[in-house]
Amino acid sequence: MKKELRTKLKVDSREQKNLIPEFDKKRFDEIIVEGLPFADYWFSWTDDKDNEVTVPICFERKSLNDCFGTMTSGYDRFKRELERCKENKFHMILAIEGSIRDVHKGCSYSKFSGESMLKKLAMLRVRYDLEVLFFEDRRSMARWIEEVFDAVWRNYAK
Repeated sequence: MKKELRTKLKVDSREQKNLIPEFDKKRFDEIIVEGLPFADYWFSWTDDKDNEVTVPICFERKSLNDCFGTMTSGYDRFKRELERCKENKFHMILAIEGSIRDVHKGCSYSKFSGESMLKKLAMLRVRYDLEVLFFEDRRSMARWIEEVFDAVWRNYAK
């Protein structure tokens, strides 16, 4: 008898305002909160031999304020996280809660300009293959994470 494959969304336990309430609960068989070595959201499934298959795509969620904090005072830590991601052959997607226009306007508490932020994000794209996406709201962000992982799943199932 063939065992059913089970999909898992993994959410980093340090994620302050996770997207769990925004996800469609029917998309994943399990949503697991645990400490992840980098990024905030991973996807995996258990195959018919009980092996866990982890998709080498991960998402790092940032609010606008968090993005400015991470790219200034937390920049060295974030670069180390990108290095761990690269060493593990993962592709990281940085999902920002806000439009590119919002980022360009800057952040009220940061002296770092929005223009400089966009330049830094572009440089990270080039140096670390960091994909940067901008979202109008948290549900849109959760929806895109669901769609990417669903596409991977459909491709695997072929």
